[in-house]
Amino acid sequence: MWGLGVLKGFGITIKNMFRPVITVQYPEQRLPIPERARWAVHAVFNEDGTPKCTACLICVKECPDHVLRVESSTRPEGGKHIDTYVYELGACMMCGLCVTACPYDAIEMSHEYELATRDHSDLTRMLLFDVDAASPRRTPREDAAPAPTGTEAADA
Repeated sequence: MWGLGVLKGFGITIKNMFRPVITVQYPEQRLPIPERARWAVHAVFNEDGTPKCTACLICVKECPDHVLRVESSTRPEGGKHIDTYVYELGACMMCGLCVTACPYDAIEMSHEYELATRDHSDLTRMLLFDVDAASPRRTPREDAAPAPTGTEAADA
């Protein structure tokens, strides 16, 4: 029958007219973000305000996009000093490999998702600047691989 397609189209239109509204009026209304959502990387700090980063550079080595850059120096009294910890947000694909690789949970994926900017310099973030690194003698997180002892390293 001629016009059957038009009648089916009108039927779909009428059915959708009575559906509830699913449009979110952003930025006045915002949908909840899932807990496991991955967005920008940011540094994690201890309760006393010191960074958890030990400047071990594992996150830098694991990043497939090479968007992390850590410049550190050795203090005369021992330990490391983080001169700069730079994150190139504009080139990051937000895979989370750097966060997974960090044995001390010193970085994590934030829930910040409004990352658009008109200025290119805003896409380079300084995560840490001119701070002392945490002591690497702390115990790493439980699911991290244990560090080899002196005899295990010599056997390998």
